[in-house]
Amino acid sequence: MKPLRLLSALLLAAGIFPVCLSGAAGAQVGIYGGLSGAAIHSGPTPTAWGALVGLYAQSGRNSIFGGDFRGSFVTRNGFHYNTGAIGPRVALKLRLLPLRPYVEGLAGIASYNSGAGTSSATHLSYHAVVGFDWTVAPRIDWRVLDYDFSGTSGSVRANIFSTGISIRVW
Repeated sequence: MKPLRLLSALLLAAGIFPVCLSGAAGAQVGIYGGLSGAAIHSGPTPTAWGALVGLYAQSGRNSIFGGDFRGSFVTRNGFHYNTGAIGPRVALKLRLLPLRPYVEGLAGIASYNSGAGTSSATHLSYHAVVGFDWTVAPRIDWRVLDYDFSGTSGSVRANIFSTGISIRVW
């Protein structure tokens, strides 16, 4: 029962925190998407490919705090590993370069199977995420690298590497 309490607390904190930031100076909301490659541990295939999508809200000038909600969808040869997670996000805005390194701690759910023709299982998941965005236009960032260590309450884990585009919509 302990993982469910932790997940509930993280979901509540991640849901409330961005709402509190909405009136703060420098508040931003963004969406992102990208292509992913994953090294799968304890799965039926060593690698899988797919997509990453998400939504974040954050506030601050140089030290930026907020929350992130993301989904990863990777597959190969009938195997799939799909996750949905939410949690806090911290980013830094560097003064001399248009880079924004970030770190996130997320919790959610993962659904995966054992290969073609097998049923899916759903487990709690946890994610440690690091990456950096490169500003290429006033509201557009290239998500150069997003690394997500994704573990589950089951046996499957994944190291997911992504690259893509982030658009600050507000």
